[in-house]
Amino acid sequence: MRIYKSLSILLIFLFISCKQNEEKKSLPEKKDNFKISKTENINIEPKTDINILIENFRDFRNAVYQKNKVKVKRFIDFPIYNENNEIWYLENIANEEFLKKLTEKITPFPESEFDKHFDKIFTKLFISGILKIKSEILFNEGEYETIELTEKNTKYKIYANYYKKSNEIVLNLTTVSPIKVNDGENEIIEKSEYNVIYYFKIENGENIKFKQIRIAG
Repeated sequence: MRIYKSLSILLIFLFISCKQNEEKKSLPEKKDNFKISKTENINIEPKTDINILIENFRDFRNAVYQKNKVKVKRFIDFPIYNENNEIWYLENIANEEFLKKLTEKITPFPESEFDKHFDKIFTKLFISGILKIKSEILFNEGEYETIELTEKNTKYKIYANYYKKSNEIVLNLTTVSPIKVNDGENEIIEKSEYNVIYYFKIENGENIKFKQIRIAG
């Protein structure tokens, strides 16, 4: 009788153990689910606060207007890695010998060059134009076009765009100047259009960083 009782107890114990193992297998793995949720939270972009963005844009604009290099440099990470080295091609920044040596490989633009050529990067026309941008309209509607301004014989304006999805600000300084062209017999006046395009990146939803310049025309 004792043997039968022992066998019965053993069978009951085995049945309970098997049942518990089956229930454990059917339960979802909470650890893995937690890891996935944590990873998804890391990839979420910080939410952009438009009011802070407007304030930071105004701070940059004021610093450029005041030609306060120390404040302006807070909006730049040096050196500047400019696509096609175009910042080096701005007027009177580099001599012909230096430009001939430039290749497709990006030549970093250091802080020392920025200090030396501040007025050639943020020109009088750029400063006059950026002061005319209504920042609330730019950041709420995504675009703003300044009035046409005049400097001697040159007409200019800024086309400003704020791209929320890519976190970019693009300021396109467009200038139109008259040039004399000799067609062989007569000298005629034609319009020459030139664009200097300033690219900014918005980091952490609010920090504006000047990244590079592109040239067209």
